Amino acid sequence: MKIICFPHFFYLSEVSRLIEIGHALRKLEQEVIFFSHGGPYESFAREAGFEVVPITPTMSPERANEYMTYNRGEGSKSSSSSFFTYEELKAYVPAEVDALRQVNADAVLIGWNLPSYLSAQLAGIPIIVQQPGPWTAPFFDRKMAEFAPAVAGGSIVSLFHYLPMDRFVNWLMPRVRLWIKPFNQLALELGLPQYKSTLDFMAGDLTLVMDTPSILRISPEELENYCPTHPEFFHKLPKYKYGGPCYARLPGGVPEPVRDHFDTPRTKLYCAMGVSGSPRVLRSIIDIIRGLDLRTLIVTTTILYNDNNGSSDQVLFRSHVPAHLVNPMADIAITHGGAGTVQTAIHSGTPLVGIPMHQEQAGNISLIKKQGAGIMLWKQELTRKHIASALETLVTDSQFRENMERLKLEQDKIDGAARAAQEIVNFL
Repeated sequence: MKIICFPHFFYLSEVSRLIEIGHALRKLEQEVIFFSHGGPYESFAREAGFEVVPITPTMSPERANEYMTYNRGEGSKSSSSSFFTYEELKAYVPAEVDALRQVNADAVLIGWNLPSYLSAQLAGIPIIVQQPGPWTAPFFDRKMAEFAPAVAGGSIVSLFHYLPMDRFVNWLMPRVRLWIKPFNQLALELGLPQYKSTLDFMAGDLTLVMDTPSILRISPEELENYCPTHPEFFHKLPKYKYGGPCYARLPGGVPEPVRDHFDTPRTKLYCAMGVSGSPRVLRSIIDIIRGLDLRTLIVTTTILYNDNNGSSDQVLFRSHVPAHLVNPMADIAITHGGAGTVQTAIHSGTPLVGIPMHQEQAGNISLIKKQGAGIMLWKQELTRKHIASALETLVTDSQFRENMERLKLEQDKIDGAARAAQEIVNFL
């Protein structure tokens, strides 16, 4: 089988996850090719030994920044708009169809390359999606989500603490139709089915849930036999299978400056907001952390330029590190709640403070919070008092680390990439 991995190459966690699954597919004697609309992490796939085929249009860094800003609930675009315009989709989708047909692809595996939801149908091949469990229909049907405000700011946020917002978000998400308008507009022209909700849109022909079952707390049997509580919000029955935990394992060892920085009896903090974190939120964290008695490593990825942040004896900045090796050296962590950073913290046994940008990340953090291994803060309420108190709690209460070590034992039993690859082969 020839399987196309088609990540959004501006998202490191997505690229690294598809690289891991790609390696596992190759071990099963499948042919794997990467497609790309551009992005700074194309080199990671090439260095991992994969062919990367450029597909026009190419997304510019400026357009990608707008895309990611919208994903964080920031910027000028309204929440009722979408990641892609109708005009963009009209350019992206035919180009993808042509490329898929030219290589005679048997399936396409995506993360957030959203035009592929349409192009795979036109090419007549299945689309396979890898998703975190907190962004799937079973999670909301079981009323497992915890609310975190994505867009709202100011004084209104404090009111949410006194309202049944968890109940509201679990009711809302199966019904909401975010992002799908331009996709349905083009689908109608192309004679393709109409998506009835966002969760309907996000489910592929096969959706791989990239979590540990005992941590997500949905059994494999329940997941695989899932029937929507409200089938009217789906144009077809979604098909879910567990993949498993899968996070970045960047090549190389621990950089010497990082090793020296963490060679200290002081409390060590690892802070990484991924690529989908907010520059504004990260700058606020940096300003607060500078005033605390910690030895901190800030991983900036592409959301801040580390050259300008001024490393010191107290705070060290690096653009990228092999997190699976560096995070275990820390006592505590701060993350935005992306699936990759949360699973890396679990692998490291490092209790965390999670500051989500949107609902999926809130769900990832809630899994840790409910297991007594982390704390969630809202990005609109970041103050020195809140952060200092949360970090002190993680340091002084040994239950947080003990609980994270327990989760580590559960997660480390599963090779998520290998399991996902086997499910793909079984499906095809």
